[in-house]
Amino acid sequence: MNQSTGQRNKREKWYVVTRNGRRAWPKDYWTIDEAQHHAQGLIASLKSFNDSNYKNVVIMETDDPSSIN
Repeated sequence: MNQSTGQRNKREKWYVVTRNGRRAWPKDYWTIDEAQHHAQGLIASLKSFNDSNYKNVVIMETDDPSSIN
């Protein structure tokens, strides 16, 4: 992120946790470890409610996270 303007550099990679192809949380992650931590928590929560959608949790790598809704 460019500190002077607050703009994201297009070449930066971001990670987004999705479920069923849609964004599961509004936050974008800088590292895969952060995204995996969130995804594991989401999967555990879905399993506790016997929701089979836990199988559809995916971490997407992107340079344009705002394009993932």
